[in-house]
This record gives sequence, structure tokens and C-alpha cells, in this order.
Amino acid sequence: MADKAEEQILFPEIKVGNMIVKPWTFGILFEISELLEIVLDKMNDKGILENINPGMISYIDIARIFSIASSELLKIISITVDKPEEDLRKLTMEDGIKLTLAIYRQNTTVLKNVLSSLFREPIETNETETNKT
Repeated sequence: MADKAEEQILFPEIKVGNMIVKPWTFGILFEISELLEIVLDKMNDKGILENINPGMISYIDIARIFSIASSELLKIISITVDKPEEDLRKLTMEDGIKLTLAIYRQNTTVLKNVLSSLFREPIETNETETNKT
């Protein structure tokens, strides 16, 4: 592990079939934000969000998410791996689900780690600076 660059350890690539899955870049996050909002709203409306533990997701929840937000998920996956949706539709069910889970795990971990490290310390604002004087 000492031979790996710090970036490779923090943001590993995952190979699924013949595709490489990389964590979302900041730019991709903006590109998929509307799609993510739709997926999250649909999950919230169906009560799925309240039962999901970011570290683990049940196969029933995966099936429910696919059933309520399949077109949005397909677009998110397509953008993430930079492959046309038509190519993704040809994947085996096993590779498609592995791909989806790899994207989910990779990005929830990155988001959780980044956000938790940012909010360990209070964010200073001009108001905080004003109150110090």
C-alpha cells in the first residue's frame, strides 16, 4: 500500500466488467445533481431513504430504487462511466447491479468522508470574526 499514491488510496478505481468506475468529480456532481434530486425525492416519497444505512443497502431496497427511478439511474450510471445508455442496457444483470453498487459505495464513501472532515470544525464566517473583536 505504501507504493500507492495517496489519491489512489482515497479515491480508488473499481473495475466492473470492462469498465472502470471512478468517484464522481466535482463537475460530474453538478452534471448529475438534478438527476440525483429526482432519485432522492422518489426514494423519500416511497419511504426508502429513512431505512437506508449508507454503509449497507438491501437487495429489496435496490430493487425498489430501480423500479421507481430506473431512467434517472441509467443516466447517472452513463455519465459516471462515460458510456452510452444503449451499451449499459446490454450488460448482464450481474454486471449492471455490480456497476450500480460500485458507483453507490464509492461515492457515498467519498461524500461522507469529505463532508465529515469539513464539518469537524466550525465554519468561520464574517459574523464569527466580528464577534471575536
